[in-house]
Amino acid sequence: MLRSVVLRRIVQLPLTATPWKDLAYVSLGQLSGIFGLTWFCLGPITSLALIITLIGIPKLYGDLWVTCWWADLERMRGALAGVPLPRSTRPWRGDGFLARLRSALTDPMTWREMVWLVLSFGVGTACFVAGLTAWSIGLGFLTVPLWGWALPEGVELGVTTIHSIGWLILFAVVTGPPLTILGAWGLRGSAWGQAKLIEALLEGREEERIAELQVSRAGAVDAAAIELRRIERDLHDGAQARLVALAMEIGMAREQIERDPQAAAQMLADAHEDAKTALVELRDLARGIHPAILTDRGLDAAISALAARCPVPCTVAIDLPDRLSAAIESAAYFTVAEALANVAKHSGASRCEISGRIEQGMLVVKVHDDGAGGLDETRGTGIGGLRGRVEALDGKLLVASPKGKGTLLRAELPCGS
Repeated sequence: MLRSVVLRRIVQLPLTATPWKDLAYVSLGQLSGIFGLTWFCLGPITSLALIITLIGIPKLYGDLWVTCWWADLERMRGALAGVPLPRSTRPWRGDGFLARLRSALTDPMTWREMVWLVLSFGVGTACFVAGLTAWSIGLGFLTVPLWGWALPEGVELGVTTIHSIGWLILFAVVTGPPLTILGAWGLRGSAWGQAKLIEALLEGREEERIAELQVSRAGAVDAAAIELRRIERDLHDGAQARLVALAMEIGMAREQIERDPQAAAQMLADAHEDAKTALVELRDLARGIHPAILTDRGLDAAISALAARCPVPCTVAIDLPDRLSAAIESAAYFTVAEALANVAKHSGASRCEISGRIEQGMLVVKVHDDGAGGLDETRGTGIGGLRGRVEALDGKLLVASPKGKGTLLRAELPCGS
């Protein structure tokens, strides 16, 4: 059974679109190789020669960007051969131009792209010639009756020459199909081999994953630092100040209790009110760290409570089959809380929609308002801290805020569901 399936696949290859995709792949590879060799000479090599004049330094940085762009096209080309690669997302970070240039030059993927820049012409030419020759011979033998009659001296086959159209048809029937199958597989091998070599050189999932983890770790540290500063500020300006005033009032009441009992009673009453206010502030602070309703009743109830306290009318549609992990629920809760705070303070919206559901193993939470839009993350909107919190859990935070068209905040958190 397995043998028949394999044989059928071998025979059917020329009848599919695969050989033509492979032909397009190796043809584009030949053109890409020509560009690669030319660019290597005009780009990086020329920049190195010009470094002594200092012109080569900014030119080298631009050359690396062009090389990265070209390598992304090579990754995308792999889809024709059935070996697609994702585009590179590695960051070149640093404060200042020289720091970013250093980051680019110390990036291992940069040098792997340079290697392929050098090899692309030779490999592309070899694969193009081999694949095109194999496919052309197969198709040529299969279609020899269509063009052989036009040769006045007949079709020369090395050991013999065929003049009769009948013999040409017989020759095509006998030799055409097997040679076409061999040619299709020869072309397939040329394209697949080149694609696998590109995959070996340009697939950078591990390096890019390390870079993403470094960014998310830095974001988590920043988010934690921001949260600690917020708690410290709330304690200092709120509960701590209230408790200091409470202690002073109780001390003054103790001094007045013998000389003026009525005044002391009033001071104690005021102190009692301050104590209750301090309890409320501490309760609110604890809710800001981790709300009890989230622990007791889950994300739907906690977000509904947030929406009820928001001055902008909100609709809530949370559809979750089960409870999620505490970290995921907490991140989703604070994402919605910060988004609603921005809606209330900055958006000028008349309504807001909150939704949450599981999509392909991810918890997707959206907050969409119809306000003024134009949200700027750099102006203390709290989005940066949220982004760090979400990315620390290997999630994504997307913000779309065109001016005059409202703001959409979308958080994607892995939940393993």
